Amino acid sequence: MELISRYSGIIAIIVYSLILALILKFSGKKEKKKDIKETLIRKKNDTPLDPDDEDATIACLVAAIECRNETKKNVRIVSVREVR
Repeated sequence: MELISRYSGIIAIIVYSLILALILKFSGKKEKKKDIKETLIRKKNDTPLDPDDEDATIACLVAAIECRNETKKNVRIVSVREVR
């Protein structure tokens, strides 16, 4: 009993450190999975814009400008599709 009371501070620090390490370990995995999902979704939806097609390039720029004016937020073009 004397041994426990003598080293209780050190034992408490070790226990708290282990608990903190476990919390950080499990919370870190969720964030990584979320980042991987977002990256995969972005890769699937990206379509290349033909740089030689001036009409498509201008249409994308005009759409981005109009969206920026309406929402007052930053705009990023994610994908381009032709609608017929």
